Amino acid sequence: MSKNRISSIEKIGYQKNLPKGADIDDFEVISVTQKNGIKINLYRNKKEKKEIDETTNFDSSWEIFNSLL
Repeated sequence: MSKNRISSIEKIGYQKNLPKGADIDDFEVISVTQKNGIKINLYRNKKEKKEIDETTNFDSSWEIFNSLL
C-alpha cells in the first residue's frame, strides 16, 4: 500500500503498534498488504472507535435514487 493509503487508515484511528501494556482484546486488528508484498497489522481501540453517520451510507442513497426512477 502507498504511504497515503496508510495515512488515511491511520486518520480513522488505526495505529501500527499497540501501546505498552494494552490488552489485544480491546483492539480491532486489520492486516494490510503493501505493494512490496509485506503484510502489516494495524490496530484500533474499540472504545475510541468513531461512529459513522448515515451521510456515509451509500446503500440508503442508492435505494432513494432507485425509488425516484
